[in-house]
Amino acid sequence: MMKETLNSHKFYAVWEYKREENDLNEASKNGLQLIKGGCFHSTFRRDHSQRYIYQLDYCTKIPDMDRYIECFRDAGWEYINSTFNGWHYFRRPYSPDLDPEDAKIYTDRESMFEMENRWFARIRAASVIFLLMGLVYVGITLLHGFPVAAEQIPLLLESIIFLLLSATFFLAWRSVSQTRRGERAGFVPPTQIIFPVVLLLLLIGCVMIIFL
Repeated sequence: MMKETLNSHKFYAVWEYKREENDLNEASKNGLQLIKGGCFHSTFRRDHSQRYIYQLDYCTKIPDMDRYIECFRDAGWEYINSTFNGWHYFRRPYSPDLDPEDAKIYTDRESMFEMENRWFARIRAASVIFLLMGLVYVGITLLHGFPVAAEQIPLLLESIIFLLLSATFFLAWRSVSQTRRGERAGFVPPTQIIFPVVLLLLLIGCVMIIFL
């Protein structure tokens, strides 16, 4: 017997919100309806009787949550839930005859850019911060000379982690910038690959610290 509810631990970076919307819409098409969205854990209910279109909004400071939800409800969007870091999930019933304008929360570039601006500058700042931290760890490692001693390998791994995160955030910032200019989006390594790699390197570093 199939479970009525399913849990997903798929995660998305802030710049991957459109990919998450597409995945949610595809899941709904296949009979899995979102009942609670989250950063690392989402819950779906199996229901083939209805299909929905899902959209996300990002806003960390909402003075009146009831009024915020009501505005979306008046526009035809049903509120699902919000996450601790400012993402809000909405849906509306799908129809083949639905006007494309009604299938999006933000129907003009200005309002969409305004939403993206709430996190856009932060990913560039994060890229710079991770780059500086990576260079600092590289510098500390180099102070001990070559060849790198075994006890310095965890520091080297941490520098790789920071530089990898810096490159990912920079590529994401550049890709979003290109899209906003009407250009083709650039390559950004999927978070579903980068995050496990970072965790693996971190785990290896911790193990080495314990046993060296």
